[in-house]
Amino acid sequence: MAKPGPAAGSEGARKIADAHRGSHDHDKEGGFAANPDLAREAGRKGGETVKSRYGATFYQSIGKKGGETVKRERGTEFYAEIGRKGGEMRGQRAATARSAEAATDTPTVPRKRGRPAKKAV
Repeated sequence: MAKPGPAAGSEGARKIADAHRGSHDHDKEGGFAANPDLAREAGRKGGETVKSRYGATFYQSIGKKGGETVKRERGTEFYAEIGRKGGEMRGQRAATARSAEAATDTPTVPRKRGRPAKKAV
């Protein structure tokens, strides 16, 4: 059974949507664009709902599926390229930090890198 009214995406549907736009209070308030906190809260609640329905592993499976799709569509070169870009940005930020540090002449304690050493049992 077909839905009443014009077909989705048709000229008639566009005319109805244009006439409707701005006719409700939520249209005047601006919605998510005007209130990013509202969007953040809605996203958080949606994420909690999905997690309670499908479990935390659901996110792992959709992430893996998306990663496999990207690999299939763009190839492994894509990952090499974004890795290079990330490394370049990290190097630029480090250089900026070093030059700012040199300008202040304030000694800093070097940051430890990597995982902590395993303790002998």
